[in-house]
Amino acid sequence: MSSLSKLWAISLISLASSVTSPIFAADLADNKINYDLNQISPEQSSTNKQSSQKPSNDAKPKYIIEFQAKTANEWIITVNQQPTFEVKDLPRAAIATAKLAVILNTPDFDPRQLEPLVVNGEYLGKYKNTILFRIPKSEVVNPSLSLTQWINNLRVAAGAEPMTLVEAQKQMYQLTVTNEKIDGIASWYGPYFQGRQTASGEQFEQQDFTAAHPSLPFDTYLKVTNRQNGRSVVVRINDRGPYVGDRSLDLSHAAAIALNSDEVGVVPVTATILAPLR
Repeated sequence: MSSLSKLWAISLISLASSVTSPIFAADLADNKINYDLNQISPEQSSTNKQSSQKPSNDAKPKYIIEFQAKTANEWIITVNQQPTFEVKDLPRAAIATAKLAVILNTPDFDPRQLEPLVVNGEYLGKYKNTILFRIPKSEVVNPSLSLTQWINNLRVAAGAEPMTLVEAQKQMYQLTVTNEKIDGIASWYGPYFQGRQTASGEQFEQQDFTAAHPSLPFDTYLKVTNRQNGRSVVVRINDRGPYVGDRSLDLSHAAAIALNSDEVGVVPVTATILAPLR
């Protein structure tokens, strides 16, 4: 195993012990400080971690924020040793650690304000107006699911209730429920169509939360509820169909899994049209 693949951790106390000015956190947040990976050795990290585990009672914060190297290009941010989210390089890991350490340990910190948001195709984890991490859509096949999981990891680590998938999706896309509902039958499609062009011109990605409908405008968001078990998911219309029998929706495989309908194949659903918040 290479030194890069070993778990390295630098806590808030370790970071703070090397600086004497509060400008450090601001510079990190503005990405003004660059780190050279070669300047940090596993031995140094181990020493820092050991020393950070022996602070005085007065100095120990409520939340210990650390980052650990998973691979050369993946760093895991932990809150009190619970993994929360990943970043792609060491500078970003240091920035995220510093931000979280400051935010989570402020006296008025409210974990319920840890929320997901989508802006210009980027999937963001934020606290109030501060961006904690970004998930470019190009990096994952189902960014809304990843964003929900990461925000919930943070919320749980900080002692708050996790958001349901639908709550998180409505928040990230800034959607509200309307009075327009469609009762019908939903099927799903998957591997055979993977990568093919949809009617909207996009490539079909079976692991994203999308659906086909005969006539609803593309990019319409629906909250789809499986009437047999009450499970729900938000999907975006990007294709046409289905064209079999009396079916009204054709869900992606990921959406069917969320509704627990992937094995039965066809289920009765209620689809509620969602609209952008004004």
